[in-house]
This record gives sequence, C-alpha cells and structure tokens, in this order.
Amino acid sequence: MNLENFKADIEVRLNSIAEFELLEFHYQPYSFGSGLVVYRINGRIHKFVYDGRDNILTWLISKEHQKYITADLSEYCSFKGLFIDNDELSKGIKSTLQCG
Repeated sequence: MNLENFKADIEVRLNSIAEFELLEFHYQPYSFGSGLVVYRINGRIHKFVYDGRDNILTWLISKEHQKYITADLSEYCSFKGLFIDNDELSKGIKSTLQCG
C-alpha cells in the first residue's frame, strides 16, 4: 500500500464515522513513498505523516478550532506501516469529541 491508497482507504472509512475536510495531501513516491495527509474532523486538525524510509505512520491531532497553519499538534499514536484498523480509527476520532 502507498500513501495514495492509504488516503483513499481512510476517506472511505472516515465517511462512516464523521464529516471531514481534506486540507493537505503531499505524496513523494521517489522519497521512499513518504508524505502527509491532513484533515479537519470535528473541529480539529488530524495530520497523518508517513515516513517511508522507516515505515512509520504518525497521527497528530490539534486542539479544537485551531487554524491549520498555527495549530499546536500533539502525537496521538504511531503505527508500523500504512494501516490503521477500524477500531483504532474510530477510537481516535471519538476521543477528540470527548476532549472538547
């Protein structure tokens, strides 16, 4: 799976969990497939950063109602590879609803 496939997969699954807005997508296929995908979900920024060289996906989440450029992002979780299971995705999205 590459970052483009991850983006398509996560958007299909996000549709069943919450409304979202794509803010940024960068994919660098010639740099180990690294890149990032950024969404606004439930008033928070969710940034998925993939380090293709180390095969690590990091999920960062902002505080509520921050602008993307100046958002203070905190690491929610890291994963080996480009996959987040449905339970973890739902848990991460729902945890931001409870923190607000």
